[in-house]
Parts: sequence; structure tokens; C-alpha cells
Amino acid sequence: MNFNFSQLLDLKGDSAPFSEIRQRIASDASVKGANLVILITAILIASVGLNMNSTAVIIGAMLISPLMGGLVATGYGMATYDMQFIKDSMVKLGFQVSFALITSAIYFSLSPISDSSSELLARTSPTIWDVIIALAGGIAGAIGNTRKEKTNVIPGVAIATALMPPLCTAGYGIATHSSTFVLGALYLFFINAFFITLSAFLVFKVLRVPASTTVNESHMQYQRTILLIAGIVITIPSIYMAYLTVNDNIRDTQIKTFIAKEVASEKVSAVSYAFKDGLLTVDLIGTPLTEDQVAELQASMQSYSKLTDAKLHIVQGNVNTIGQKEIQQIITNRIEGLVANDKGKSYKELASLYYPAYQTQQSDEQITVAMNAQLPALFPQIVAAQGSTMPAHSTDASTSGSQSQQFLAKLTVSAPLSPTDAAKIQQWLKNTRPTALFRSSYKMQGQDSSFYGNGIAWE
Repeated sequence: MNFNFSQLLDLKGDSAPFSEIRQRIASDASVKGANLVILITAILIASVGLNMNSTAVIIGAMLISPLMGGLVATGYGMATYDMQFIKDSMVKLGFQVSFALITSAIYFSLSPISDSSSELLARTSPTIWDVIIALAGGIAGAIGNTRKEKTNVIPGVAIATALMPPLCTAGYGIATHSSTFVLGALYLFFINAFFITLSAFLVFKVLRVPASTTVNESHMQYQRTILLIAGIVITIPSIYMAYLTVNDNIRDTQIKTFIAKEVASEKVSAVSYAFKDGLLTVDLIGTPLTEDQVAELQASMQSYSKLTDAKLHIVQGNVNTIGQKEIQQIITNRIEGLVANDKGKSYKELASLYYPAYQTQQSDEQITVAMNAQLPALFPQIVAAQGSTMPAHSTDASTSGSQSQQFLAKLTVSAPLSPTDAAKIQQWLKNTRPTALFRSSYKMQGQDSSFYGNGIAWE
């Protein structure tokens, strides 16, 4: 039995007639009628999916997007040296791209959700992997378009190469005036578009589709040179981005390994970490580490290739004094990057600073509600009450420089209060919160002046 290996990769065996291929490609590249309606729906679906961070919705937009038709048509025109076919295909593709950018920009300008989702961010940093996907997808798409019977290849290629989401991401960048989103997303689209066109060109060359006109060898060589140079120029930035991505992934893996092996123990747990500008910040809960232990951890980072130049910063708290709620807040704060605003203070320190203020504010609200509910019933002249805790510096020489807290109550009255009533109110305030220092001021309703005693009928 003779076996011909050339038959394994034979693309001509079940290919459609050349006339049918040309007609099919021209039809897919059309921007009128059903194709235009489908383009509009694909743009809206992709924009909503990116806006709502829904992968399933974005995949739906990929499946129905007609953008690939124009790219395959351009590749076909290049393979057949049909300049008019190329121009028509490029004009149609240009219209589709412009229409997608404008429509998505309008959508994101009107959308109440302006936050950049992970799906949007994922389409701003193309790498060499996107080049490989575009090449493979373009080859598969061109082969699928040239078969006697269309297969399920095209939907798969549409998902893999993802043309519509990058365009809508660029529209988001236009709407939010973000050059990062615009340039990154357009670069991703350009990579996909160029290499899909290139791979389609190569497939049609393998199939030996007939040229529309006689072409000399020098022109063919010129075309190949231009495509080669363009491919190299487009690919180089993606290779660099791929290097950065791989480097970040390796470093992140080493950080996790370092924390798991060197930092975490039965007495110490790492709840979160962040790496920025060469500084690795690790949040720990448990038995506090000594300075010597932190120094040892810093030295052990030298055995990790991506961490040799990194600085270690430990933020730690005692597990006995920090509960689950505080731990969750640590994680939230790390994600939001709030630790930088507090110059790396421990979360135990931050809690001691901010929680008392929160308690004071809650207490002030309760007192204010009680004043407005009870004082007007006891003293009908009172029409409104306000109050808040204020810092009070001592004037006593023995406590010079010390600071205490006082609750300042401001009462608006419709008629002057007697000194006796004023004293009763002062006592009521002291009984409400015995540990605080209270000071009262009174203001006559309808008068601008608010100096002390304005609402008391002094004898």
C-alpha cells in the first residue's frame, strides 16, 4: 500500500470552484442590507458585554460580527492582483471600522457605567500570542471559506480572532478620552486584521487562484517584500509586550512561592500582597515578626531571580486583636491601594486612628437625633438642634498643649429661654453622655447673630 504524504495537507481536493469562491468572498464583504444590520447589532452587543463585563455576551458579538469578510476579501484581492477588488474591500472595511468606533463611542458616552471592566482592560495589551492566533485563525477562516460546503470553522475563527471587541474598546477609550485604551485596542485590532489578511493571502496562493491580470515577477517580489516588512514592523511591539507579560507572570509566581515557603507559618498568615515599583508589600496577620526576621526574609529573596532587586515591606497586626472584619478590610484596602496614602502604617495602627473617629461620629448622630426628639417637647421654644464633637485645647498651665473633646450643641429658639431652662438643658446634655464636655450656644430664630447667650433672657 502506497501512502502519499502530500495528500495529508492537500487543500485543493474539496475546494469550491474559483468563480464560487470569488462570489462568496465578495458577498461576505458586503456592507449593505443584512450585513449592515448584523454589524450594528454586533457593535451594540459587544459594547454592552464589555460594559457589563460579560464574557458570554462578548462571545455572541464575536460570532455574528461580519468584519472578517472584508479582511479575507482584501487577502483574496492581493492574491489575485485585483487592485479594484482590494480598493473596494478596503473601503468597505474602513466604513465598518469607522462605524464601529463611532457607534461604540456614542454608546459608552451615554452609558451610566463608566468604570473600565476586566474585559476592556484585557484588550489593551496585545502580545505575540495574538499574532499567532490571528495567523492560525486567518488560515482556518480562509480554508473554511473555500470549501465546497461551508463548515463550522468560521464561528470558531470569529471567536478566536476577536475583531469586534477591540474596536468597541477603542470606542470606550474615545468616550473616556483615554489614549491607553484607544491605542492599545486599535493595535490589537490592527494585529488581528493584518495577520488574518496575510494568512488568507497565503491560503489563496497555495490554492493558486487565478490572477485577474498578468503580473511580472518583479511586481510579485515587491509585494512579498512589502508584506514581509509590514509583518516584522507590526510583530516587534507585540513580542516586547509578550516579554513583559511573561516576565510579570514569572515574578508573580515567584512572589507566591516566596510567601508560601519563606513567610507563612503556623503563627503567621499572609492575607494579601502587592508589588509596585520594586517594592513588595505583604500584609501579615499573626505573631509579629521581629526586625531580624524581616531582614532574613529580605535576604532570602535573593534566591528568586525576579526578586533579587526588590525591597520587602511587611505590614502586620496581631491576630488576637484583629478580627475577621478587619482582615477583610485589609484585603479591600490592598486592592484599592489605600495603604500608600497611609505611608505603610500597620492596620492595627490605622484602626486605632480611625475607628474612634467613627464611633464619635455615630454617637454625635444619636445625640442630635435625641435632642431634636426630646428637647422641643420639654422646652417648646426650641425649634431646631445641631451638635458635633469638637477638639478642645486646655488653657490650664498644668495641662498646656493637651487636647480633649467637647460636644458643642447649637439650639435655635423661637423665644428667649430663662437662665433656669438653659441650665436644665445643659444638665440634660451632660446626662446624655456623661463622659463628654458639653458647651451650649443659643440662636434666636430669624436672626443672623449666633454669639453665646443670644437666646437666653439674662437678668
